[in-house]
Amino acid sequence: MNQPISDIEEGELCCLFAKFCTFVTLINGKKLNTANVLLHFLKNKQLRKIFKELFDVDTDFESIQLFLRFDPSIHKSKYVMKYLNSACNDSVLR
Repeated sequence: MNQPISDIEEGELCCLFAKFCTFVTLINGKKLNTANVLLHFLKNKQLRKIFKELFDVDTDFESIQLFLRFDPSIHKSKYVMKYLNSACNDSVLR
């Protein structure tokens, strides 16, 4: 019964995600794919704060889950995996 509402919410989240990616692309002055947007998100504390406010999430982990929800192929990016592995070792995401 709530399917139409869920569809509308999902559409709104997709649109909001696209807008966030566009914003990151514009402030960096070059065309970025979703994996590169995620890298900028991970490296920039202010972008993480903006993303969390837009999507009403509390943690970086929830934010990364949303990125994976909208683009499941991100986990295949060697640059994202390299950054996350170094972040886990160096505690960069604090």
